[in-house]
Amino acid sequence: MILRCPVCSTEKLSPFGDETWILDEVNYTLTQCNSCKSVFTDPLPNSATLDKLYKNQFDYRWYKDHVPAKLRDAKIRYDEYKELLGNSVLDYGGGLGYFSKICRDRGHQSLTYDPHSSDEVQQHKWDTIVALHVLEHINDLDSIISEFRQLINSGGKLIIAVPNFDGLGYQEQGMRWVWAQPPLVHIFHFTASGLMSLLQNHGFTNISISYHERWDANTFCDINNSNRFRHYDGLWGKKPYNSIGVYRKIIAIINSYRRFSGLRKALKDKDNIGIKLAELQIIATAP
Repeated sequence: MILRCPVCSTEKLSPFGDETWILDEVNYTLTQCNSCKSVFTDPLPNSATLDKLYKNQFDYRWYKDHVPAKLRDAKIRYDEYKELLGNSVLDYGGGLGYFSKICRDRGHQSLTYDPHSSDEVQQHKWDTIVALHVLEHINDLDSIISEFRQLINSGGKLIIAVPNFDGLGYQEQGMRWVWAQPPLVHIFHFTASGLMSLLQNHGFTNISISYHERWDANTFCDINNSNRFRHYDGLWGKKPYNSIGVYRKIIAIINSYRRFSGLRKALKDKDNIGIKLAELQIIATAP
């Protein structure tokens, strides 16, 4: 049982919900910090468990089949971040490297490092580190933030994006929301308060917070029309058809179109503002 919040380090914790997952003879539940309100898997899975998950069970074909959508998302993000990016950009945990490809296309020195699929990251300093939907997968937050500090230039920018635990997705659908994915895929469910505490404890400054809708999680698709889009998304993995590459790619193209269309509608909805949105984003300056 965890005795201290892995996010903000306080000792006031409470059980969260009544769900239990028994995996490889380990009972996993959810615990919430009473201070920063972050929620996390308890006990935290060890590295061997996560290595097994990502090597044997995690379906990387989804990312390959959705390359056009992921590149489009990377271009949108680049336009949002471009004023913050230095000459060198490390895309930490970036999977197949969509964001680093866009950065290179725009003239930056950039590569992707993924702990589960890459060799050791180059040990030189980077002007900017971008970690898009990475921290929720990590079982040792202090280690990864310490690694960021070692890899980033003093005064460089750290850009982090995670699912927003204060958003409508969690509030209305709990752990059934599209970006929740407990207990092992997403280990942490972050609040802005928690992430700010984590970064401040490691010396990061000038921390800013913003909230966003994205193509793969937004109010139109995953709140207002969640049942319909769960059905659409489930078609990609429908057996036995998901063994056919052409089938998967066609479904990926159709679903990507539907989701980007839904994103446009979500962004037009004036009620979808601020803390309600799907994604929590933190930008901080390295010490």
